[in-house]
Amino acid sequence: MRSHGLATLMTILLGIFGQTANAEVVIIETNLGEIEIHVATREAPATSQYFLDIVSKGLYNEGSVYRAARLDDTPEMQFIQAGMLQSLLTQTGPISANNYDFPVLTEIESTEQTGLKHEAGTVSFARDLLDTGYVIPDIFICLRDCPWADAYGRNKPDTIGFPAFGKVSRGLDVLKKIAGAETNGATTIPFLQGQILSEPVRIKRARVISD
Repeated sequence: MRSHGLATLMTILLGIFGQTANAEVVIIETNLGEIEIHVATREAPATSQYFLDIVSKGLYNEGSVYRAARLDDTPEMQFIQAGMLQSLLTQTGPISANNYDFPVLTEIESTEQTGLKHEAGTVSFARDLLDTGYVIPDIFICLRDCPWADAYGRNKPDTIGFPAFGKVSRGLDVLKKIAGAETNGATTIPFLQGQILSEPVRIKRARVISD
């Protein structure tokens, strides 16, 4: 009986530890501190793999956190945006994901599919809203609820919304510092005026670790 009980306990523990070991965590190191993201590989498998591939290839290294914005009348910033595409902000010609050599996702895992919501701490991907609608490599992190980013939260260019895939588990103090910075940075994109950090925060490195 004792042996059977120990075997049962070991099975339970192995199940728990196996689930934990399979979880993916990404650390984004900035010059203001670290941001830790738990990746929702089960709920959003395709989007999570896209993110992990980008991190593993080092594409975010030496990138930046370059945008802090609110899309409503509340004074506090609603989200920050980061990644490798800051240079596109001053592009003077047509901007399309088809014109650049970076990985995209053509199929979007919406919040309706995944059950994830854009609430405080949620991490999601930007999309090419100026042309293709594809998911592009840069991420945004919600500082408070962003219902407009969920499925059916907006109707331009469609009602799919944005693909949430993770949650910030450490580094909220870093996000608050970034959100409090000046946003008078240069951009040629009209709807981004007043949302670009005057001094973007440098991403030193992003790396995948096991939880």
